[in-house]
Amino acid sequence: MKQVRINRLTLTNFKGVKSFSIEMNGSNALIYGDNATGKTTLFDSFLWLLFDKDSQNKKDFEIKTLKDGQAIPMLDHEVECELTVDQQDLTLRKVYREKYTKTRGAAKEEFSGHETNYFIDGTPLKKAEYHKRIQLLMEEEIFKLLTSPTYFNEQVKWQDRRKILLEVCGDVSEEDVFASNNELQGLKLILRGKTLDDFKATVNSRRKTINEELKRIPIRINEIQKSIPEDEGNFTELQAEVDKLDAEIEELQAQVSSIKSGNAILTKEGELQKIEMNLHNMKRDLESGSKDEIYRLRAKLQEEQSNLQTFQSRKRSAESQLQFNRDNAQRLELALMELRNRWTERNKEAFVHEVECECPTCGQELPEEKVKAAGEKALAQFNAWKSEDLRMFKREGEQRGTEQRKYKNEIERLQKELDDLEGPIAEKQKALAKLQDELQKVESNIQSVESNQEYTDLQFEAGQFRSDIAGLKEGAEEAVAGIQEDIAELKAKRSAVNAEIARYANVDALQERIQDLMEQEEQLAAEYEKLEHHLFLSEEFIRVKVKIMEEKINAKFKYARFKLFETQINGGLQEVCETTFDGVPYGSGLNNAAKINIGLDIINTLSEFHGIQAPIFVDNAEAVTQLGQTDSQLISLIVSEKDKALRIETPNLEEAI
Repeated sequence: MKQVRINRLTLTNFKGVKSFSIEMNGSNALIYGDNATGKTTLFDSFLWLLFDKDSQNKKDFEIKTLKDGQAIPMLDHEVECELTVDQQDLTLRKVYREKYTKTRGAAKEEFSGHETNYFIDGTPLKKAEYHKRIQLLMEEEIFKLLTSPTYFNEQVKWQDRRKILLEVCGDVSEEDVFASNNELQGLKLILRGKTLDDFKATVNSRRKTINEELKRIPIRINEIQKSIPEDEGNFTELQAEVDKLDAEIEELQAQVSSIKSGNAILTKEGELQKIEMNLHNMKRDLESGSKDEIYRLRAKLQEEQSNLQTFQSRKRSAESQLQFNRDNAQRLELALMELRNRWTERNKEAFVHEVECECPTCGQELPEEKVKAAGEKALAQFNAWKSEDLRMFKREGEQRGTEQRKYKNEIERLQKELDDLEGPIAEKQKALAKLQDELQKVESNIQSVESNQEYTDLQFEAGQFRSDIAGLKEGAEEAVAGIQEDIAELKAKRSAVNAEIARYANVDALQERIQDLMEQEEQLAAEYEKLEHHLFLSEEFIRVKVKIMEEKINAKFKYARFKLFETQINGGLQEVCETTFDGVPYGSGLNNAAKINIGLDIINTLSEFHGIQAPIFVDNAEAVTQLGQTDSQLISLIVSEKDKALRIETPNLEEAI
């Protein structure tokens, strides 16, 4: 069992406590003080030193000493604690201070934030290393559970409390539950490897489906019963009425056909058809000959226009090429004229040479033979360069001349081609003019059918027949409309009688459907009852498990008892975690003394489970006449009106002395 005990706790400028030190040397301590003298501050300082939080598990709380509601500046806020951990001494110290920095150009240092310094056995450590060492000594959440009697019940969520209890006492297996109650053996067979939660979910889903179906079946039966006629009905009379209505409808429909196919209308329509045929034939005879000739002339005209366009396109192409060749021939002619002029100018050039008769080095006159040799050499060089230039002009002239002759030959060819095209173009233009004259004459000679008197008379006669037919049809449509209304009325009556026949004819099927629904209702009710039993077994399983679990957990504690499930109105169980003492819930009705002793009882069990004994701070200890027994170091914080400053008693230590 790891033992953690406080030997000395020292506060400096911490939460209004200017300077305070308590010597305990690992023994229990009684600390007396009036309200606001700093009793709870001792516990806050101890937890802040370890975990940066106060006794209410808050991280952001005021550490500084205040004056008129404002923090006193430039004070170091310090907590130091000497501990014994498994008979090894350990000193923890933490200092919270303001930082001041002097910026460039400023006359004095200015406040720039806060810093915290950490020490273990006098050695300064970084924050991460300090907390790592603390964590190795004592896990934060476990240590808080072991240092405050109220932490478990007042600061831990019920879900986490429940988890802690199950971790300490162990869960109950399904086999343990089945073995404890013979009635549950049937459930074990029903589950067939399913988890209880999955099984309950399946049962509840099926119950819901069956329940909804059972609600619908009576409604469906009632609807079917309403559709069954109260009397048995007379099928013979109803069928005779249908036959009578069919005969009347058939007679009226024959009248409609007779009106629509009346002889007067048919005769008029036959005469109109003959007149329209005569009009068509007359128009065809009057226009057929002239139109054929027009089609022929237009086709010939189109052909000649295409031929003319071909010749004209060739002419435009030849003219374009001719102009191109003429431009190039003229360009070459100018180039040849320039070459001739350059050749003439170069050929006229004469040799001119001035000979220096003195040596450029010594200034003496050169020998006559050297002067003569120099002149001959210069003349030979001049003649060679001149001959080369003249040959070059000649070669270039010959090349340009050859190129010019090529263009001139092409000019002659193209000119001949243009001359040859003049004749065909003129002929095609003449032929086109002739065809256009012929076409105009033929089109002007076409006789319009509208100007033919016989054709006009026939058109008038056809119009008279159409008018007569329209008048006859209008009268027939009015007569038919009246008859159709009578037919629609008779059909409606027939549909009503047929519906009545169908009602009586379907009675047996409806009775059979009602019987099926009633049998289905019985089957579903039986299945629902079976599911209810399965659900009862499931709930009974949970109740037995709850009882075993609560007995197992409660056996670990001397005073504290725990309610882990709550029975709901529908009989189901809901998970909870509520601490009780003599049947009184912790959160309602339990006095402070009972709460503290229940908390000590819980700490004792958790200490044994985790193998750690930690100092326990009991706030408001004056409410308890007799604290529960514990092997951990006990620091009681007692309200005492007469003690305006903290007063310490260490009974165990004094007895030892």
